[in-house]
Amino acid sequence: MSLVLGSGFDVVGDDEDDDDVMGEGNFVLGAGRRGRGRKKIKVPTPRWMNATTSQGVSRPEEDMDFLPFSQLVLTALLPTGFIVASPQRPFRPERLVLAAFRETGADASVSTVIDPAIYVGAVQVGAAQGATPIGTFSATAFGVRLTMPATGQGTDIKIFLRNSAIPVAPATVTVTGVLIGRAMR
Repeated sequence: MSLVLGSGFDVVGDDEDDDDVMGEGNFVLGAGRRGRGRKKIKVPTPRWMNATTSQGVSRPEEDMDFLPFSQLVLTALLPTGFIVASPQRPFRPERLVLAAFRETGADASVSTVIDPAIYVGAVQVGAAQGATPIGTFSATAFGVRLTMPATGQGTDIKIFLRNSAIPVAPATVTVTGVLIGRAMR
């Protein structure tokens, strides 16, 4: 079915109509199958929308971007926790990069695991829950692109973590992370 306005606009909607369409003022704007006899016009666009950048207005584009996570410090008293990222515009994550270091600078990616899972909002990412070493998603890892749900404002991305080799107090393990993906600008 099509919607037709008789005040300077033409057909908006489906062209599969066989019926005559009446506009305002009871005059026929077009008839026929698949648009025969119908005049289609281009909807007017303000001049500022065609500019490369208008003050205060961005043209919608999808670009590669990054989304940082909060930092987490795991200790003997607090061996579990989570890191969170909160996008401020539509974002579709593709590549997760995680790192864990002891206060001495030693790598702790093998003993720090994702447990139980990664969550985008209420959606679990991954085929199953389980202890996954964050070294799987190191900066030098190859072939670890993920298909994650798209997010937007108000959707938190949380990664729950656990240190399987509990450091002796006062030793700490610091976990950081970033997502690389496509963001709308």
